[in-house]
Amino acid sequence: MDLKTLALQNVLPGRRKPADLSGTQQTPVSAFGQTVELLHPAASGEAAAALWDLSHIYERFLASRALPRAGLFADTGAGSGWTAVPFARAFPAWQVVCFEADDAAFACLQENVRRLGLENVACIHAAFHPDLPVPAELPPQRAAGSPDLPEPLRAALEAPGQAGYRRLPGLGQRLAPASAAEGGQKLTGPALPPMLLEALSPDLVKLDAPGAEQALAGALRQARTGFVMGQLFEYLPSALLRPEDPEQHREIYLPHGPHVLRRDYEDGFAARLPQLDVVVAMYNTRGYIQECVDSLLADGNPDIHVLVVDDGSTDGCGDLVEELYGSNPRVQLLRKPNGGCASARNFGRLRSRAAHIAFVDADDRVDPGMFSALLEVARYTGFNMVEAEFALLETSPEGRDSLTPSHEKELYARGADRRLGGIEYLTQPGTELMRGQPSIWRRVHRRDFLDNKNIVFPEHVRAFDDQIFQLLSAQYCGPMAHVFGHAYHYRQHPAQDIKQGDERHFYSFNMFREVFRRAQQDAWPDLRPATDSLLNTMHWSYGGLRDDLKPVYQDAAVEFLAMLDKSFGEGVLEGMDLARTGIGGLEFLLNLRLREMRDSPMDYAMVQMEDWRWQPEFIRMMQAAEAAGSGGQA
Repeated sequence: MDLKTLALQNVLPGRRKPADLSGTQQTPVSAFGQTVELLHPAASGEAAAALWDLSHIYERFLASRALPRAGLFADTGAGSGWTAVPFARAFPAWQVVCFEADDAAFACLQENVRRLGLENVACIHAAFHPDLPVPAELPPQRAAGSPDLPEPLRAALEAPGQAGYRRLPGLGQRLAPASAAEGGQKLTGPALPPMLLEALSPDLVKLDAPGAEQALAGALRQARTGFVMGQLFEYLPSALLRPEDPEQHREIYLPHGPHVLRRDYEDGFAARLPQLDVVVAMYNTRGYIQECVDSLLADGNPDIHVLVVDDGSTDGCGDLVEELYGSNPRVQLLRKPNGGCASARNFGRLRSRAAHIAFVDADDRVDPGMFSALLEVARYTGFNMVEAEFALLETSPEGRDSLTPSHEKELYARGADRRLGGIEYLTQPGTELMRGQPSIWRRVHRRDFLDNKNIVFPEHVRAFDDQIFQLLSAQYCGPMAHVFGHAYHYRQHPAQDIKQGDERHFYSFNMFREVFRRAQQDAWPDLRPATDSLLNTMHWSYGGLRDDLKPVYQDAAVEFLAMLDKSFGEGVLEGMDLARTGIGGLEFLLNLRLREMRDSPMDYAMVQMEDWRWQPEFIRMMQAAEAAGSGGQA
């Protein structure tokens, strides 16, 4: 039997009942470019909620999607036909199958289809119910693009069973499986096993089935469904809604309270996989890499893959990774000549096909489940950036590890403002992160966001390359989430760049130069977060410098702030407490330098904020020359 024949019957053979249309009313509905009068139960409270869902969920989703010319649409909670009826009129080449167990709503649905002469709509008086047993032999799946139903599938749809429901007054009188709901009127109604949805394999699904969502999500794992829209009345792990084949294209839009689980392909790359790739930049970390990778794989999430980039290591750590994980499909070893941490991170990112990406240091580790929690929040919020907590990891001479909470414990003492399943998180503007320590390794980023904003790691520097990455990500990301209860373990040891008091601290001026050039280019409306970050960095760097470099750093700080003032105007530093940098006499020296520059014309170096003082290589050369000169005089 083909779907058109099924539709022309309006209801399946043996299921026809005289329609009781008492207590109904008509409401005009405009959607998908169609205006129709829909009959519906007058006292159910169905209309207001259905019209809101239609305009805020279904119209918006379908208006922004390129649907194929023809296909099969399954409406798992059709009600009186609020979505299915105008859709069927707007897309006459599509076949529409409506499932509804409520007697009154189904009678109205049937009458609406009959009255409007919709030959492409089939009405099935039943709902999918998780308590019905899976058939001993599942019907074969409908062939792709075919209107014909396999005979076993047709027979199964013709013979629904009976199951217990409860009516949910707060949800427009929807019916939910009695085992999944509390309160509400209890009744018995027609029901179908959810696995029949897999056999039907619709191209588009409207998921509106409280209490049956998890079962229907499981049924869709093997289906060819390319579009899933609707709403979730309970939290479902996002992986359940995606097809089992990661290469299969599926777009999803499912509101759940303040969240929306979505998969949109906004970046235009349908080949991009709905997973998270964690890029591990590795250079001579043989003693740490196994602990790092094992922690990333610990919770077994198949959506998380690890790209280990061997940046020309000489200690055999690349061979160790190949030996330990060569047969693990979730780990990929990438080798390249040595180019520095920034080049390794960029290399891994360019080799990634994932929709979300993260960057981890090879000597660190994470809590099991940390990246799974971040990925889940990223999927349900659509945020461009999501972060975890972090703790300081130290190893004693005896080999005992200890974790110390970071300084952020006080900063986030106010706690979470949202909850997703068992995950608690706080939403805040991304610009709040600009004032803090660079910590890009505990974050998940949307790949299309980084690409669209051209945010990469600068490869011309060999230290502090994560600083500009964090500043630009924080500036452009909009709202972001800070997730509680999951931590990154940031290893502390003397060899870290941040603990060296040498010329590499001057790279920060180079990074801030690029930041403020972007601010000029994109006309940032508020420079205060960036200038706050600059002063915080000056305080931290100056305090850790060797004494012989402090006069040079003081001179560089004066010149940088003077250029900033000349480029952006006097207001850029207004109200800033320069004394907090710890650089003696900074405000006096800056005012002196600005007076010297008062009549100086703006030139290329000034506009581009270019100066030798923030190039560590020049500083080393200058110091070497001074040392040689002093030695010669002696």
